[in-house]
Amino acid sequence: MRRIIDAHVHITPATALGMRNERFDTENRPYGYLKMGDGGFQTMPCYIHDSQFTDDTLVHMMDVYGVERAVILQSLMAPQNAAVAAAVMKYPDRLSGAMVLEPVPGWREELDHWQKCGLNAIKFEMRAYTNPACYPDARYDDAEMTAIFDEAERRRMTVTIDPAPADFPVYQPEAFEHAVRSHPDLHFVLCHLGYPHPLDVPGSAQRWENMIRAACQPNCWIDVSALPDLFDAEGWPYPTALSLLRKVLALCGPRRLIWGSDIPGTLNRATYPQMIDMFVKRAGLSDAELDALLYENACEAYYL
Repeated sequence: MRRIIDAHVHITPATALGMRNERFDTENRPYGYLKMGDGGFQTMPCYIHDSQFTDDTLVHMMDVYGVERAVILQSLMAPQNAAVAAAVMKYPDRLSGAMVLEPVPGWREELDHWQKCGLNAIKFEMRAYTNPACYPDARYDDAEMTAIFDEAERRRMTVTIDPAPADFPVYQPEAFEHAVRSHPDLHFVLCHLGYPHPLDVPGSAQRWENMIRAACQPNCWIDVSALPDLFDAEGWPYPTALSLLRKVLALCGPRRLIWGSDIPGTLNRATYPQMIDMFVKRAGLSDAELDALLYENACEAYYL
């Protein structure tokens, strides 16, 4: 039986239902719906009527589909350091987790506290991080981010980056490469295959390739999560996503890629077995490449 780590998952505890975030003008509503301003979107399938995807649900799902471990990530839009830490404490042999950290006075104390609670990674979702209500001028190579990276490197942590869509101003391949090269002992993980969307906007395809090349460093990995979301218009089995996967494999080699699902959000587009099978059965990977993608690389990147 193939060993699998899901290196990109989320949880939504029972306490999240009805919660509002004034900063981003969001509200968690029933049936998996997140209201945002005058619109919103499904954060999980509508048949999950209570809008919960708890740590217990996650571990049960992992048991059903043969997933050995998972890494819980989160966003500044829905920070839940306490819930993730509690999940990791409850299932220490099954779950690992990342904290959300902001570049404000006291961040070192926050980092120290949540690391002591079992969170040994930091997640930056750059689209939310640079929202005008937050830090619109943040860069991977600015003084505050560099200070956080310096401290994370000293503590042997992992920094996980969701870089935002390729046409966003915060999509900064050169600055990202500078951060990675300047911190050779810090583990970086770039999410969503470097976020190859939208590729039809002038310059975006080249910016995406530049981001991938920036990530092809010995201390950086690339997770393949959320591809059903990014290529939803194309539909199963997402042939463009698999074509881009093979391009990244050719550029960076098999030791740089990590499998992740981004559940529960991606369950709106594909089933959990489909998110595994699109790589196991349809990507044309060898057994050695699959072992690296599904298990070995995540162990190294997240110190599992």
